[in-house]
Amino acid sequence: MKGKNIISENLKVLVFSSNINTRIKVDRTRKELLELNGVYRADVDLDDPDKVLRIECHPHCEAALIEEKVAKLGFRSDRLI
Repeated sequence: MKGKNIISENLKVLVFSSNINTRIKVDRTRKELLELNGVYRADVDLDDPDKVLRIECHPHCEAALIEEKVAKLGFRSDRLI
């Protein structure tokens, strides 16, 4: 029996530019963001000049919650989408 994919139907994608610029910072940020209720996936594109932070989360997850958490970690995040 296959496991049910809880994010297949109810998924919101939030995209931010950031100043998260190393793999260590990405890993730390991802770990902290994944602890937030409703955040399923978090990653930063280090090859992009805007260091794009992409969050996959529950539809009720608010961008302000992500921005607040990222700021507490000492980074900038500006919502793109």
